[in-house]
Parts: sequence; structure tokens; C-alpha cells
Amino acid sequence: MNLANVMRRSASLLWGGGTATATEVTEDLSRHRVDKDQGYALILWKREDFRPDSASAADAWERLEEDMSFVIGGTVFLNCNNTASFVGSNRNTEVEETVVAPIYMDRYTVTNAEYLAFVQAGGYDMTSFWPDDIIPYLPQFTDTTGQPGPKFWQNGRPPAKKHNHPVVGINWYEAYAYARWVGKRLPTAAEWQWAASWAVGDTDPLGLKKFPWGNAFDARKANIWSSGHNDTVPADEYYDGCTPNGIYQLIGNVWEWVAAVFVCEEQHDDIQILFDHPMAEIRGGAFDTYFETQAACAFRTGQPILNRMHNVGFRCCLTADSLLSPPDSSTHTKD
Repeated sequence: MNLANVMRRSASLLWGGGTATATEVTEDLSRHRVDKDQGYALILWKREDFRPDSASAADAWERLEEDMSFVIGGTVFLNCNNTASFVGSNRNTEVEETVVAPIYMDRYTVTNAEYLAFVQAGGYDMTSFWPDDIIPYLPQFTDTTGQPGPKFWQNGRPPAKKHNHPVVGINWYEAYAYARWVGKRLPTAAEWQWAASWAVGDTDPLGLKKFPWGNAFDARKANIWSSGHNDTVPADEYYDGCTPNGIYQLIGNVWEWVAAVFVCEEQHDDIQILFDHPMAEIRGGAFDTYFETQAACAFRTGQPILNRMHNVGFRCCLTADSLLSPPDSSTHTKD
């Protein structure tokens, strides 16, 4: 398969299911019991054929805002060469100006406990949540004991002491399927970067804030190699590294899959090397990221879309204007 075909196929998979249609949401509602523990986002989609009662809507909004944070719309500048750096600095000089609509972003990365609910509900058998092309490969997405689930689990369960840690050992498709199961989606590269960087202090000339808390790295605010943990920590740690609107660990702990194709290009004299296999973008750095410049809001890199790494997880988002209005817009807050 040549690179053009790879990218067309990857793009269709990465963006094809980004927004649920009315039919998909109706099917999801019939498939799941919608309550405070799972599926609350589904009852807030704007659809002519479905209006929840006021109590259900109020309950859904309350839970949504416990778990997610409102991010205003704005303009973000993306490094557009998608050139990975292996020496600790992102050498991109060209940027692309991208307008981001308001979204709700998960406050935390998806945890092992949350992903366990998906596994135990039979998520790996619910083919409607997976791209058609990947369904034949689902039996290969197993743990160390051959059970459906993340790569490093055993007997279909995460390590006992890591239920509140970010789920890892999942490829891009597993993140995609989980997001659809809960009625959400993966953020785009622009949405992720904007959520990480929009709400703090001064900016550099390109409008790129380096870290959620400011422009100077601080190992006390993120779990990377210099922090000394050498492993993931619970998803609700490092409060001081939050964005001002309460989103945790956008930098450090685990890299995060986003809904973006990644093309890795390295220049060596007159030779351009292209990695001819599907890759998706990851953001934010992880507990074993050595270079601080790679654990920064604007840094872009990628992984093969089927990789199930020990240091890559994800979080979900929702487009704000795709939701019903809060029950009482005069008093409802979005943070």
C-alpha cells in the first residue's frame, strides 16, 4: 500500500466517526442503560427525535461537569510539518492557524477502572463502535492471558493497585471505540493543544503557551522522567499542573491519542525518509519522557495506529454546541 492510500485510509478511520449521527445515538441509547455512571453524554445530544425529561437532563449536566471542563473557542497555531524530533527539540518552523470551536474536555485521562466497565460490558464484541476495517482484528486485542482488553492486563482486569491510573496498552482503535461507547469522541490535535494552552499568562510570538501552567517547565507539576516516579501515577494527581479550568495531566503521565493522522518526515541531506504505515498523533509526554521540550503543549509526534504502548493513553471530548442547553442557562456554570 503506498503512502497516499495509507493516509486516505487513516483519515477515513480517524475522522469518519468523530461526531455521532442521530441514528447512531438512538442505537446507543437503546443499547445502554443511561445513568450517572455511564452514558450521560448521550442524552445531551441535540436531536429532534429525543428530548430527555428535565430531571434526567439536569442529572446528566451535573455529572458531565464533574467529569469534563468547558474550553472556550479560539485560535491555535499548530506546527504543521508533523516532523518528529528524536533529539529533544521540535524543529518545526511552519505553523498553521486553526480555529477551534468550544468543547468540553475530560478533566482526567480515561482510567483503568473506567475502561474496565467498557470491557465488562462486552465492548470488544460491540462491532458498531469499531471501524469496519478493524473488526476482523479484534480477537488480537487481548491482555497477557488472552482475554479482551489492554495489553498489560491479566484475566481481563487491570493491576489491583492501578484502577485509578490511566489505562495504557491500548491502540488508537481501542481509544476510539471506548469514546464512542460513552457518547464522546477523541479530540483533534488542535482541540487538544488549545485545551492545554489557552488559559495562562503571556504567550510567545506564535501564541503557543508551552505548558498548561505557564512557560517554564516545573517537574513538580507533571510526571515525566525528571519527576522520578518511573511509572504512571493516579489520574487525579498533580493538581498544580492543571489548566486553570481544571484539566489534569495534559502534560506528563501518559501520551494521549488524538484524532489526527501523523506523518513522520526526517531530512537527511537530500534524502527524505517517509514512514510508510498508518500513524496517529499522540500528545503531552509521559512518565518516561526525558526531554522537557517533548512534554510541551505544541510538541507533536506519533505512533503506529495499532501500537499498544506502556505509556500511551487517552481522554475524550464533546463539541459544546452539539449539546442541549443546560436546564437553567441563567444560573448554570460551565466550569
